[in-house]
Amino acid sequence: MRTITRFLRRFLILLIVFVMGVAGTAFLMNNETTDDRSDMNNPTLPEVMVDFNGTLANRMYGYRQPMEADFVRDSVTPLDTTKKLTIAVNPYEEKIKSLSYEVRTSDGTKIVENRKVKSLDSSGSDGYLRAQIEISSGLLMNQEYSLQISLDTSDGEAYYYTRVVSRSSTNTEDYVKFASSFAQMCMDKNSADGLAAYLESTESSSTNFTAVTIQSPLSTISWGNLSPQISKKGIPVIKEINETTASISLKYEIKAANENGGAEYYNVTDFYRLRYTDTRIMLLDFQRSADQVFDPQQTVITDDGLLLGVRDKNVTMLSNEDGSVTAFTQEGALWTYAPDTGKFVDIFDFRRKSNGDFRDSRIEHDIKLLGINDSGDLDFMVYGYMNRGTYEGYCGVGIYHYDHDQNVVEERVFIPTSESFEFLKSDLGTLSYVNKDNQLFLLLAGKLYQINIDESSYDVLADNIDGNQFAVSATNAHAAWRISDGDQAGQVKFIDFDTLETRNDTPDAGQSLRVLGFMNEEVVYGIVLDGDSLTDENGHTTDGITSIRIEGFDGTVKKEYHQDGYYITDVTVGSTLMQFNLSEKTGSSYTVKNKDNIMNNQAAAAKVVSAEQSSTTRQGVIVKLAFDNKPETDEPLILTAKMKNTGEKTVQLDVDKSQISNIYYVYAKGGLDSTWTDPAQAILHADSLTGVVLNRAQQYVWERGNMKTQLTLNTEDVPEIIRSGSWDKDVLQQGLGDSGTVIDLTGCSLENVLYEISAQRAVIAKTGADSSVVIVGYDQYNTWLLDPATGEVSPYGMNDSTALFQAAGNVFISYLDNQK
Repeated sequence: MRTITRFLRRFLILLIVFVMGVAGTAFLMNNETTDDRSDMNNPTLPEVMVDFNGTLANRMYGYRQPMEADFVRDSVTPLDTTKKLTIAVNPYEEKIKSLSYEVRTSDGTKIVENRKVKSLDSSGSDGYLRAQIEISSGLLMNQEYSLQISLDTSDGEAYYYTRVVSRSSTNTEDYVKFASSFAQMCMDKNSADGLAAYLESTESSSTNFTAVTIQSPLSTISWGNLSPQISKKGIPVIKEINETTASISLKYEIKAANENGGAEYYNVTDFYRLRYTDTRIMLLDFQRSADQVFDPQQTVITDDGLLLGVRDKNVTMLSNEDGSVTAFTQEGALWTYAPDTGKFVDIFDFRRKSNGDFRDSRIEHDIKLLGINDSGDLDFMVYGYMNRGTYEGYCGVGIYHYDHDQNVVEERVFIPTSESFEFLKSDLGTLSYVNKDNQLFLLLAGKLYQINIDESSYDVLADNIDGNQFAVSATNAHAAWRISDGDQAGQVKFIDFDTLETRNDTPDAGQSLRVLGFMNEEVVYGIVLDGDSLTDENGHTTDGITSIRIEGFDGTVKKEYHQDGYYITDVTVGSTLMQFNLSEKTGSSYTVKNKDNIMNNQAAAAKVVSAEQSSTTRQGVIVKLAFDNKPETDEPLILTAKMKNTGEKTVQLDVDKSQISNIYYVYAKGGLDSTWTDPAQAILHADSLTGVVLNRAQQYVWERGNMKTQLTLNTEDVPEIIRSGSWDKDVLQQGLGDSGTVIDLTGCSLENVLYEISAQRAVIAKTGADSSVVIVGYDQYNTWLLDPATGEVSPYGMNDSTALFQAAGNVFISYLDNQK
């Protein structure tokens, strides 16, 4: 009996243990299936390249939606007379069903050709698929077109973009090989000696790997004491190419060993400007930037602060009020650091920790820090190309919240766009602000958007905003703009984005207002009296400001500036200093007589952390974060935040840029440098950077270095209205009609405008108060000038021409043929 009782007792205990085990397992399994936290998904999109006789170039990354052709210009692919291209596809794990392509005019408005390629060649030893496309349509020489390549993959359509341009004798393959070879030779000191003949090296006492140029010492160009090796080989990307020069960008990754034998990784970008000669390729310009990938597993905590390594000194960072947590960005990643505990959190990073490739490590995005609280919770914005994750292959704006206690990142909303990162970055540079009610404010294409993050909805608060008359405060919490249309036209509207309070300033009779900027949170605007906006004989308008006011949001005037007998012109406003000229009215223009400035006397808030530079023998100049107090521990605790799956929360904004026409883009040093409304100023800026200028339709307006040695136009091919020599732009535009667009190049040099002749466009040049000529040709010694009165063409010495046009104010007018 006792044995049976003992057996039953043991059986019941085992049964209870079994039931509890099953229940516990079920509970854990249930938790696993409902846990909404995970790592970011790996990239899936294939890569596409152009194969120039076995040499790969112009790597393209996939988009999941069609992009606006005129807002994607990552590479330029030259076409020879055959108009054939070999496309190489690295499929990775994707199955490629077919490839199709579409050629559009550079502004994207007209399809020139589209075809489908069903079979791709997989016989190559590199595992890539290849397809040859032949463009049969007649493309104009020296005119860019947009090429969209579409892949039908196992996960849906993927879109890839480059620009194609018909050029003669571009020597593309040699240029591409030179860039790859140059980077590789720099890895070996003996091989690097062969590069000395290409350089313009000068002596330097310091080594800075983030700012290497053609003038840097050969020892720095060959990586000094760093001794790296290429860990991810780059593929050259052609940024500009013509018959005489080419600009190449090469991005690659290097690996170096630190003092403890640990591995350091650096993202490197080389820029080459090259010229082909009969004997060799000449290096006209070279620039390199190397930026270290932050890795707290290496020795980064020191008594002096946190070592970030080789990078730009302008660190995007934000600390909470007591400095217990600091967030900072580096190489596309977002980290937080707590100096009291040594805790690091990798909050957001597309780069994979292992087995990564360029699809996850390329940086075509940026991170803006929006706010951090006492516990370390963080709000931030990621904008640009999404390398992987839920929105892989989309370009757009994502708003995220990091919860410190749960160590998770929640995506609040995603706003897809159809323009590439470099254009999006330019657009978002004006305004991006999130208030405490989770409302995001953006200025895009002249519209002020209010986006409700929680409800995934939006409103347009104002439209038709002139970007030149719109300003935001230092924190982005306030904005002001001059209303351009409607019943309130001419008034200045102020808005507080936290409270959504607004107020308007109305000019007094006989006055108009000009928004000049903000000094911290106080708006700066100017008062212009009627008759003081002067338009000179060349059509350029200058505002003569009578008074400058600095106001708080409540309308309180903090300062008013006025100088009797003077007009204020050429105002620049910074956060701590405003500078301007004091001018006198002279006829239809202003003459500068003096300069003055206004200082911001508001005390700056004390910083709990600052970025400082120092120098080391091995790495050269490095950057560190310096804290008020010495870190409590040098032993790091490293965490990686999980992503919280909240489902797709997208907001599609109705952004229409079709009406924006008077825009000129300056491309230089491998990317979009700036945008301008004045083509002459754009050309002068591009000239200083050895760059190019394109208009809104992505037509070449001006190119540095791509000019024939001599050329004379057939005057019968010059539009009749241009031959008239008028400098009345309205009359010229009416005469050209829809066939062309007038461009005012006043202020450019004769050397600048001769490019237009080389591009088959005549130039009207003013020679006196009531006289002009039409430049229709040039050679080494002369310009060839058409007399509008007689129609005769005569040579005029180059130096004499320069002096003649300078004396008349360098007033030049030309035109662009509109795309058909």
